[in-house]
Amino acid sequence: MKITLIGYMGSGKTVIGKFLSKKLNINFIDLDSIIVEAEKKPIINIFKNKGENYFRKLENNLLKKILKKYKNNKYILSVGGGTPCFYNNIYLLNKHSKTFYLRTDNYTLLKRLLLERKKRPLIELLEKKELFKFIMKNLLNRSSFYEKARYKINVTNKSKCEIIYNIIKYIK
Repeated sequence: MKITLIGYMGSGKTVIGKFLSKKLNINFIDLDSIIVEAEKKPIINIFKNKGENYFRKLENNLLKKILKKYKNNKYILSVGGGTPCFYNNIYLLNKHSKTFYLRTDNYTLLKRLLLERKKRPLIELLEKKELFKFIMKNLLNRSSFYEKARYKINVTNKSKCEIIYNIIKYIK
């Protein structure tokens, strides 16, 4: 069983991925953590020092390595919010795993991302109103990629247990 969680930043991919991996006793892989480890610097610094194009290419290369390395293993993979939107990554993810789009509303994303701005290079300098506009516009642009996931789970106002239950019912 290979599961990939996709969705907008702040949708809960890493939190749900860790929880799900414990529940199913399967390896959890976080693409962002692998990128940080490979570059030996936080993602925000990669963006600042080398730019988004460099980051997206690196992200794609590391994703391919992960998919190859774990092709015979079970895993839960959490990817960054932009990962499915570049270099045909969504097709790679669908080919090698069951993809789940963790869908949530703009207001929930705003609430969560306001608290996490300093760790997120695309939004670190945005004030509340600017951030909300950014989320709406960016989510609109990315939704067509997210919607290509095999399964869609609405996570708005749902507990971790409810979300996990919904994912498990699709894979059993």
